[in-house]
Amino acid sequence: MKVTLIIKAATIIFMMTLREKNRRRMLRETQREGMTLFLRLGFGAVLVEDIAAAVGVAGSTIYRHFKTKENIVLWDEHDEVLDAVLTDRLKTQAPLEAIRDAFVETLAERYQTDFDFQLARVRFIYATPALHAAAIEADFRAREELTRGLTQTLSKKHKAAAPLLAGVSLLALDVAMDRWQQNKGKRGLDTLITAEFDRLSRLAAIY
Repeated sequence: MKVTLIIKAATIIFMMTLREKNRRRMLRETQREGMTLFLRLGFGAVLVEDIAAAVGVAGSTIYRHFKTKENIVLWDEHDEVLDAVLTDRLKTQAPLEAIRDAFVETLAERYQTDFDFQLARVRFIYATPALHAAAIEADFRAREELTRGLTQTLSKKHKAAAPLLAGVSLLALDVAMDRWQQNKGKRGLDTLITAEFDRLSRLAAIY
């Protein structure tokens, strides 16, 4: 009986893992097909149905996963990994240091590995008003999520600082990303993230 339950549990876990892998593969393929069309035709000229046809799925499937056309471009699979890495780092590092290192580990390294696509995607976001506006809205949501995470981690004495820590950390990342896309990736994103967090730590000395 116990062996049967273990086998059933292992099967469920395997199926869940396989389903998640398939979901990520579909999201990744949709984003890349979408970017190919957006770069060739322009963001406004491409319909979700055009992307669905290129991927071979129904338009409703894409809407179910991405919600909006803008999110097809904005989606970044590092976001899900970031939560786990940051939670782990906050156990042993100061908040700003933990957030900086989590950004470098989960974002900068993957962007370097997938350099051409990620640079084209980020530059397209900055160059397209509708996407840039959607990215700003996404930043507000990210700040709220990071604030909640920090609130759970920080001591009672420092919980009130959670919104400020979240806001300045995401701003430092935004500045680093902007510099990275402006110089076309000539300087590594890891170097730029580290530099902006270093500037952040020295702000109190500016007068």
